Amino acid sequence: MHHNFTLPALLSLACALTLSACASVNPAGLMAASRLDPLNTAPTEIAVAVGVPDTLRLANGDVQLYMGFKGGSATSTVIVEETVPLQVSPVTAGELQPNADGELIYAARLAPEDAARIARAQAEIKQLRARGIEGQGTLSVAVTGGCLVEPLLDTLLISTWLQTSPEDGFVSLTRQQDVFRVLGESDAAALRSQLVPCGA
Repeated sequence: MHHNFTLPALLSLACALTLSACASVNPAGLMAASRLDPLNTAPTEIAVAVGVPDTLRLANGDVQLYMGFKGGSATSTVIVEETVPLQVSPVTAGELQPNADGELIYAARLAPEDAARIARAQAEIKQLRARGIEGQGTLSVAVTGGCLVEPLLDTLLISTWLQTSPEDGFVSLTRQQDVFRVLGESDAAALRSQLVPCGA
C-alpha cells in the first residue's frame, strides 16, 4: 500500500501498493484509503492484511510500514523517515475471503513500541507544517521477506486489504498482483534473495 499526501491536505491515493499497479485498486478500497489521514490517525488504528501464496510463510517483520516526508526548499530539504516492522498473524477462516485457491491471508499491525515511533514521525511532520514547511509525504506497506515451504514459480501474487479504524472491517484494496513484474528485475531479485526455505 502506497499513500502519497501533501500538507495540509490529503491527496487521493496514488497507488494502492508499492508492489502493485494502480489499475488494480478496488473502488471500495480506494474510498477507504482516501479516508485515511496519515498524520492524524493513531498508528495503532492502522492495519492492513496481505494475501500471499500458501507456499510463502510470513513472520513478524516480513511486512514493514514506512512513513516519510520531504519538504523545504531545493537547497534546504527537510526529511522525516521512519520504517518499522509489522506484527503479522494468519487471518482466521471467514474473517476475510481469499481471492483464489491457495492464497493465505495475514493481518499486519504495529507493536506498541513501533506505533510510538510512527507517532513521533507524525509529530515531527506536523511540527514542520506548523512552521510553514510544505512538502509531500508517503505512507507505504511492503512485503520484504518470508520463508518458502516449496520453491516459488516465476510470479509472486499479493493481495491487500485496509482497515482505517477498529470499528471498520477490512476493505479489499488490490487483488493478486504479481510483485515480481511490478518491482522490476533488480528489486525483484533483491526480494527473491530474502525468501529463504523454511527451516533453513
